[in-house]
Amino acid sequence: MEQPHDYYEMKRKPLTVTINAPKRLLSSTVTQSQPLLFFPDELIREILLRLPARSLVRLQRVCSSWKTLISSSQFAKDHLQHSTAAGPSLSGPRVAYHHSCSYGFGDFSLRSLVENPSKPTEVVLFEERRNHRVIGSCNGLLCLLFHVDGINIFVRLWNPCTGLLTPPSVECGDFLSVCGFGYDHVNDNYKFVGIVNHMGEYNTRIYTFCRNPSKRAIQEIPFNSIMGDDKGVFVPGTATLSWIRSHAILGCLVFSLDLVKETFSEFSLPFSDPHGKIFFFPRLCVLRNCLSYCFNHENTHWFVWIMMEYGVPESWTKLAIIPCLPRLSAYHLRPLYIWGNNILVAVASTSRIVLYNLDNGSFEFPVLKPTPSIGLSVFIYHESLVSPLYPGLTNSSSQIQLIKP
Repeated sequence: MEQPHDYYEMKRKPLTVTINAPKRLLSSTVTQSQPLLFFPDELIREILLRLPARSLVRLQRVCSSWKTLISSSQFAKDHLQHSTAAGPSLSGPRVAYHHSCSYGFGDFSLRSLVENPSKPTEVVLFEERRNHRVIGSCNGLLCLLFHVDGINIFVRLWNPCTGLLTPPSVECGDFLSVCGFGYDHVNDNYKFVGIVNHMGEYNTRIYTFCRNPSKRAIQEIPFNSIMGDDKGVFVPGTATLSWIRSHAILGCLVFSLDLVKETFSEFSLPFSDPHGKIFFFPRLCVLRNCLSYCFNHENTHWFVWIMMEYGVPESWTKLAIIPCLPRLSAYHLRPLYIWGNNILVAVASTSRIVLYNLDNGSFEFPVLKPTPSIGLSVFIYHESLVSPLYPGLTNSSSQIQLIKP
């Protein structure tokens, strides 16, 4: 592997060290007694795999061989797998939000939020993307929806860490709010699904991001019965999107789309109250890479359940019962992430971030700066090197835009 450009010059010449003193400059000359160590390519690769994605973006400038390695798709996949297994210390989870009413779009560090709740966490605003709507996140990519000329609707993929953004090549016409974004790991494709209104006729279409972006009609989503969030929840490792739908007899069910087979199935939700009490605002989310379910019970508590094995109703496990504090309002609560083993991060309908301790039931309310209008359109994404540029797109200014957050 190529060494940094000044490597051989350093071997031939003595090393001069200059030290800044308060009143004068002192210099000394240190001569190497041994040559610098040479690291094998395999070792360099293993070292780089253990660095955060944001650091690797900068390290591409060290030399051409490092740039080639770090920008390769295989290295990006290996780094994603390694960082996911290593946890938040390496994957750098961030919270991306979009508020359609205030046209606010930005993100902030989850680590800073949890580890320093008393210190304001800096919000990075994406001013150039403020007219984009976030549909979902997967493998460090955000799926964005935006209008062209106020009429045509396009879908794009964006990696906020590397800045790579796909061109507006996937058009979905007049589209309803029910939609979703996820990853088909069997065929190595990212897919977007949505209900499209074409000349008064509603069709469910699935769009595949590939060399020749494709779209085709699939089995219909019963959009009139979709409850809670209209954006499908992607569960990592399952290649599925999930929504909640109402059922005349069973009350509510999970409506699931298999992104590999492109077929639908249904399974039951937890909690059947024999006393007939009312629950409000059901919402699906992902916690610990598992499908999770949150709802408001009698305006007194939020119940949070987690599905340990996807699609198996018997694996639903109660995670928490959270009291509805007046300062949070007794309406929506969206769980986002579990930090460590006991800190549940959530966002309330008041745009307030909530840290709830699962062990002792205590609350903390960290502060964001500047204070944004977050709403409930919030997504966790992990910084990665995964490129949104599918085969056939090259890194040229005519085909992508580089946006630095």
